[in-house]
Amino acid sequence: MRALSPLLLLPLLLAGCAKSDDNVAVANNGANVAAVETIEDMDTVPANAQAADARLPTDDWVGRWTGPEGLFLDIQPSPDGKPGHYALTNKDNLDRQGDYSGIAEGTTIRFVRDGKDLAIRPGSGDETGFKYLAGKQDCLIVIAGQEGYCR
Repeated sequence: MRALSPLLLLPLLLAGCAKSDDNVAVANNGANVAAVETIEDMDTVPANAQAADARLPTDDWVGRWTGPEGLFLDIQPSPDGKPGHYALTNKDNLDRQGDYSGIAEGTTIRFVRDGKDLAIRPGSGDETGFKYLAGKQDCLIVIAGQEGYCR
């Protein structure tokens, strides 16, 4: 009789391990994801409009600035479109013209030329060191007394 007892209990043990209909329903509900409807609020300000309001002081410097004897500094927004990044074209002496990448840092634009970290900052014509620019007020200075450009 003892040899038959475990065999008789086996169907009862296996029945307890089977999934009930309730467990199957719960498992199937987990696979159903609720649909979410997106509604645009026409009264909200788009994110790109907020970014347009966050202009940097250096954004006003975009354009061409002239120095003496055909020297110039041309500042344009960077082609990658990142705020505060600029594409610079600079003829800083009679023999050289180069393109540089500039990044706004406070009220300056920093760039590297000939391995030197330089900063473009606002200033006056007198600070450029050139008689040609003396007396002008809307100027950018790269190296005080040596290099500057005005409008």
